[in-house]
Amino acid sequence: MGHGGMSCGMKTIRCIMVLFNIVFFLIGAVLLALGIYVMVDPRFQKLKEIFPLNSNPGIERGLSYLEMMAIVIIVLGSILLIIGFLGCCGAMKQVKLFLTCYAIVIGLIIIFEIAITIYFVVFQTNFKDNFVPKLKQSVKDNYQGPLGLEGNGPKPTPYSLAWDFIMYNFQCCGVESNTDFDGASQWNNTNPWAVSMESSKFRFPLTCCPLSNVQPNWNNLPVQQLNEVANCAVYGTNGCYNKLVELLNSAKTWVIVGAVIILVIELITFIFTLALCCRQRKDTTYYSS
Repeated sequence: MGHGGMSCGMKTIRCIMVLFNIVFFLIGAVLLALGIYVMVDPRFQKLKEIFPLNSNPGIERGLSYLEMMAIVIIVLGSILLIIGFLGCCGAMKQVKLFLTCYAIVIGLIIIFEIAITIYFVVFQTNFKDNFVPKLKQSVKDNYQGPLGLEGNGPKPTPYSLAWDFIMYNFQCCGVESNTDFDGASQWNNTNPWAVSMESSKFRFPLTCCPLSNVQPNWNNLPVQQLNEVANCAVYGTNGCYNKLVELLNSAKTWVIVGAVIILVIELITFIFTLALCCRQRKDTTYYSS
């Protein structure tokens, strides 16, 4: 083989890098679509109201944890799209500058992903202990009930409506139990259909109770039928925390598998990129001598 010719092993490495970068490009497209889906899905649109970055009711809520997660996914997907495209160009053309920048970017992404993984493992461990008490207090301070939609009192806030949608669709009540509404300061719990003093006040929200012949709906509440469950609203059901965790963890296994696959591919690509850079350095040294 002549000087500067590429060995069979290096050609194989280059082909594998091109293939891996095509995979990066496709994964980036999938992550981009997933992030957009999280931003527009009606369920997550309701959930974002109860997961704000800023829990101070006197300040504009701004972005939520779910929206931040979606933005991170969109940014990561966009980066993988760009890296996949540039990586293919760098591997095929073997431009040393491209390969060096590519190796640096891949190395930084690997470090970032490991740091994010460690953070979320720690965050998940402490999530319930730190967040649930705040969520319960927020319910007591901000929940208003759905009756305002029918003109019985002020119109409920997006936060209050978010809880009504969650409880109605998941058939649950409160954060951990139906007693989370005890002492709710803004809740209009007067029963407009009461037939006795005993049932004049709801102990639990109307949306805690399942309606017959009504399908789950994340866009509209069946407020005209709430009188059907006025009796049930006095007795209540179970809490919603586990239901929320199940929803958020519904794709957890696939996310973990996907993240491991991406990390392994990135590590192999990083090693192969260094090999191509070292090969070019040897070629430069040979010709300069």
